[in-house]
Amino acid sequence: MREARFDPVESDRKQVSRFSLWSSIILMAAILAVAGIVSALTAMRFAIRGREVAIPPLAGKTADEAKEILSHSGLLLKVSTSRFSSKVPEGHILDQIPPSGSRLKINRTVKVLLSLGERRFPVPNLVGTSLRAAQLTLSQRKLALGKALYAHTSEGEPSTVVYQAPKPGTQEGSDPSVNILISLGPPAQYFIMPDLIGKPADLVASRARNEGFRIGKVNYRKYPGVEPGVVIQQKPQAGYRLTKSDVVLLDVSQ
Repeated sequence: MREARFDPVESDRKQVSRFSLWSSIILMAAILAVAGIVSALTAMRFAIRGREVAIPPLAGKTADEAKEILSHSGLLLKVSTSRFSSKVPEGHILDQIPPSGSRLKINRTVKVLLSLGERRFPVPNLVGTSLRAAQLTLSQRKLALGKALYAHTSEGEPSTVVYQAPKPGTQEGSDPSVNILISLGPPAQYFIMPDLIGKPADLVASRARNEGFRIGKVNYRKYPGVEPGVVIQQKPQAGYRLTKSDVVLLDVSQ
């Protein structure tokens, strides 16, 4: 009967073989685990991406139009604030947050900024005020004084505004100019100067003053062949046009 002998080399080979087997199993399990994690992350990412949508452009739309557009993408609308704009009509969208083209989860909100249109100011009533008062009033209303014209008018007090453009109460833009017309008083009346030479000076002066004309200081001088108190020279001369504000000068024989 043969005795079994212990072979150390064969024992080591068996141990190495078992270690390699377990190492392969562990490595395979690790690979599978990593693959599972990567697969789960990828699936989660696609799931999340699947709930995101691209934000459509809303600039220039009305709030109702934007709300309808966003509803088709599963998004909500919120009007956050408003401001004046000379380029975008009142009630239309100036800007949006997030901007168009960005991605957003469904049921999230897109904020928009609405235009109030061009800023407008009511034009004050300047009629009856002085030029200085009109300037101060316009400055307080953030308006500008345009042209200031002067003319004789039958209406209004002298040195006051009798007409303005735009008219009072008109709604104007952010930097409008208001033109005004200032009265120089009633239009002047013109008369034709009569011939006074040879007429009694006292009678001429009395009638002229009664009619509202102004007689200046009478210049008396000797004039041969003419009796005293007779007009021998006048200014303006006969036929000239004059107003009641003009002064009539007379030379009278002494």
